[in-house]
Amino acid sequence: MTRLILTLFLCIPFVGFAQQTDSAIVSQLNRDWIASYAKRDTATMQRILANDFLQISPIGTKFDLAGTIRNVGSQEMTTIAAIDSSSVRVFGNSALIVSYTHFSISSKGQTTNGRNCYSDLYIKRNGVWQAVSGHVTLLGMK
Repeated sequence: MTRLILTLFLCIPFVGFAQQTDSAIVSQLNRDWIASYAKRDTATMQRILANDFLQISPIGTKFDLAGTIRNVGSQEMTTIAAIDSSSVRVFGNSALIVSYTHFSISSKGQTTNGRNCYSDLYIKRNGVWQAVSGHVTLLGMK
């Protein structure tokens, strides 16, 4: 019995370490996702987003994986965004990230700046974290 308790006591820190690692992985995926817009980096987006990905835009438009990739690769506009703050909560093989960003969108010689908040749901499948869902809320434009 003492041996069982000792074994359980020694394993507890590793459970916390695994969640910290998962949290760090999801945070990095979030940073990569945001950076991919300015670079029009569709390969990074395809790595991050699951095949069954679905996102809801600030105006309620649904984008699946193909639509999201198409928007990122679009030559019609350039989007540059930066993360102001984010938090990750890991629940086993699921993780929820909530982030606030500011962004700049340039199209046809005009630039618009704004702020948004979004939540993305990541699922760990076969040991790999991928985003399966996102929802964006527009906080303001200038």
